[in-house]
Amino acid sequence: MERDVQTFMTVYETRNFSVAAKQLFISQPSVSVQINRLEQTLDMTLFVRNGRRQVQPTPAADQLYLAYKRLDEEWQQTFMAIKQLSEHPQMPAPIGFSQTTAVTVMPMLMQQLLPHSEYQFEVRTMNSEAVLNGIVSHELAYGLIEKPMLADAVRQTELPGDQLVLAGDPTTDLWLLREAGSGVRHYTDAYLREQGITPTHTLVVDTNQSIMGLLQAGIGETIFAKALVPSAEIGAKYHRHFYLIGLEQQPNTTLRRLRDLIEATLKSPDSN
Repeated sequence: MERDVQTFMTVYETRNFSVAAKQLFISQPSVSVQINRLEQTLDMTLFVRNGRRQVQPTPAADQLYLAYKRLDEEWQQTFMAIKQLSEHPQMPAPIGFSQTTAVTVMPMLMQQLLPHSEYQFEVRTMNSEAVLNGIVSHELAYGLIEKPMLADAVRQTELPGDQLVLAGDPTTDLWLLREAGSGVRHYTDAYLREQGITPTHTLVVDTNQSIMGLLQAGIGETIFAKALVPSAEIGAKYHRHFYLIGLEQQPNTTLRRLRDLIEATLKSPDSN
C-alpha cells in the first residue's frame, strides 16, 4: 500500500506514467499496475488516461493527494521532533512557586534558566504547603516557598527574600487572610498574635491577585509583600527569607546540577 501511494503521488505531480517511472526507478508497466491496484483498493478512479501516458487527475485524486500531502508533512515534522529529542533529550523539570515568589522571583529566575536547553521547564503556582507536598510526592523537581517547612528526605536552602508590610485600610475591622498552608498566612498569624489582635471579621482569599484587587478597592487590611502594594512598615523582623526545597538525595545528576544553578542565580547580588 505504501509503495502504491508513493507511486500515486509521483504520477499526480508529473501527470505522466513514463516520467513517474523514471523518477521511481521502476518500469512504466509497474506504475500502471500499482495505480490500478490502488484504484481497486479504494474503489474509485484516480486518473483519466488519454492514451499517450499522459493522465488527468480526477476530483477524488485531488482530495487524496492533498490528504496524503498533509499526512506526509505531519509525519516529517513528528520525525524531526523525535530525532531532535533523541539527539538532545530534555530532562523534565517542573518547578513549584509559592504565589509571592511566582510574581517577585520566578520571572527573573526563568530568564536565567530557560537558555539551559537540556531541561524541559514547567512552572506551577501554588501555596507553600502544596509545593512541599509536590516535592515529597516527586511531582516537582524543586520548589521555591516563603516560609521554612521541613519534611523527611527534603533539603531546604535559605535564600534572600522580601519585606512584609501592613497593607490596606487601617480603620477597617476586616482582615484579609490567605488560606492555611500559604507563606503569607504563616506570617500574618504571627503578626496578629504579636499585636494581640483578634480580628472582628476575616475573609480568606486564596490568591495574591485577588487580595490585591480587594485592597485596590479599599476593602480590608492584611500583611503583604512590600513589592506588590503600597504599605506601612511593621519592622525588620518581618523581613522573611525564601526557601529552595528539593529531595535530600536527588538521584538524577542533571537535576542535581539544576539545584546548583538555581541557588547560584538566586544568591547572586544581581538577583536582589
